[in-house]
Amino acid sequence: MTSTNNPNTTTAATAPTIPEALQHLTPLTKNELLLLSTYDRIKQYEKISAKLKATEAKRRLEEADERYRAKVRERERLENGDDDDDAEEGTKKNELMAEDSATQRRQQYDDNSSDEDNSEDEAVKHQRRQKQQQRQLEITQLREEIEAKSQQEAERDAARQREEEMRRELLGPEETPKKKKKRPREEVAGGDVTVESEQLKNDGTNNNDFIQEQQDDQDDEDSSFMPSSSSIISGPSLKKKRLINDDNTQPSTSLIANISGGATPIHDFSSKLKMSKTSLDGTVLFPTSIQEKTWRPPSNPANFMDGCLELDLPDFDPNNLQQPNNNNNNSSNNTLAIKFHAPQESARFSINIATPHHNGYDSILFHFNPRQFQRGGQLVINNKKESMWGNDLSVPLSTLPLVFGKTACTLIVQINDEGFDVFVEGVHCARLEHRVDLPKLRGPLCLQFPASDDYGNPEDWEVYRVWWGYKDSMTAGKDLSGVAGVNIYSSVHPKKLFVSGLPKIHSDPEMDLRRAELERAFRKYGGPNGAVLVSVQKDSTFAFVEVASEQQADLALVEMAGRYRVNKARRTKHEALMEERAAKEAAEKGGVKESVDWD
Repeated sequence: MTSTNNPNTTTAATAPTIPEALQHLTPLTKNELLLLSTYDRIKQYEKISAKLKATEAKRRLEEADERYRAKVRERERLENGDDDDDAEEGTKKNELMAEDSATQRRQQYDDNSSDEDNSEDEAVKHQRRQKQQQRQLEITQLREEIEAKSQQEAERDAARQREEEMRRELLGPEETPKKKKKRPREEVAGGDVTVESEQLKNDGTNNNDFIQEQQDDQDDEDSSFMPSSSSIISGPSLKKKRLINDDNTQPSTSLIANISGGATPIHDFSSKLKMSKTSLDGTVLFPTSIQEKTWRPPSNPANFMDGCLELDLPDFDPNNLQQPNNNNNNSSNNTLAIKFHAPQESARFSINIATPHHNGYDSILFHFNPRQFQRGGQLVINNKKESMWGNDLSVPLSTLPLVFGKTACTLIVQINDEGFDVFVEGVHCARLEHRVDLPKLRGPLCLQFPASDDYGNPEDWEVYRVWWGYKDSMTAGKDLSGVAGVNIYSSVHPKKLFVSGLPKIHSDPEMDLRRAELERAFRKYGGPNGAVLVSVQKDSTFAFVEVASEQQADLALVEMAGRYRVNKARRTKHEALMEERAAKEAAEKGGVKESVDWD
């Protein structure tokens, strides 16, 4: 029989319990038994930790309950007004006992947690102490800086006071009356010198005394003057005179204020432009009255015509654009100036210049449209013919003077034989060469400020003033090589047609179907072979069709107008270069080539 003192018996007693799920793995190795034993010990520690947490939570609840009961007892004592000393002593004893018990429990808890506090890493404590020292050092430096600044301000104030006292001693007290008052004139050494005989009386002095004083001064001037001993010793006392305007207002004493006072008002043009109401070479079209100060488009317009501003530009003669306006029959206005403000949050605004026969602005000679949030900010200049926009001229707003967010901005559009020259704050920004023939006879043009774009999005800007008249060419003698839109070949293509208003396509099979449809529709304009070239793009609502000749293109415009929306297409830069090359080759061979076959 095995003895009960055998050490193996103790090992077996402390052996870990093997779960039923692991019974099929027995016998276990020593490492596996140690691992199971570690798991059991961890579970025991977790149970002990949970018990400690529950005990601590219970202790805190008891303390909170005790404090609450003490407050209730104190409130009841105050309400009942019991002044019995025994009751008070009993209450105090109970409170002392509650505090002692709470103190004991707190001390016991602190003793239990002291071991954990002692195990805190010394490096963390050292780092915390360093942060505290650094924070204290920064606070000390900040206090020293504040004290130094306060001392400097005190010294400056003292210096100002000393300067003021010295100024008063030298110049004497300043006069308070606003109106100019006569001062006696005294003859000294053969010359007239204006001096102060005595200080004028305050504003409270009545008029009779003042008149009597003036009469006495006049009597003194008639008699011979003998300076007094004090005047001989100290001489005439010079007083500082304050300048008074004719309207009894004090002038600005600051030079900067005087300079800014002569600045151009935001509602008017600069005096250098000579575009006032009294200018002889033009007139102010807007505002037309004092009550009419500015114009803003409506916030929710129904369309671009709803609430728009329309003005006539009179006396426009395309045959005499460069002749000065001398009030003769041959003069012509050629310059439009607009003073406006576009807010920082504005997305866009635009202006249109058209002929009187624009048919609801379906045809526009010149369209000016800054767009702040399109591709990083773009200035779009274009024209419109029979409801079809042309190839737009886009200029990045980053290359132009500030347009959005500026208090006031000046736009000048000058019409010449080449096109429309655009100036923003005096900078030549772009030129839109004439794409549509100007009116042949003398007459007015139409200026429109639309209320919205073509899609109903409202425009946001404010128009201060509009001027129309004649000005000398602002581009004469200047290099225009870097100006956008200069020397762009913009004539129409003789044989290529632009078909628009088609359903939008998204895939290659749809492109093939559209190409086949247009080839069948325009085949009879392709010459003897019926060959037409159709160009279709994905995700578009338009197409290009090139026919055999210019005559066939004109015929297609008339016959296909009821089926498609057709217009003449414009030449691209590549096509213009091809034509120039073909013309050069023809000139070298001794012939003349008026057109070129397009690929």
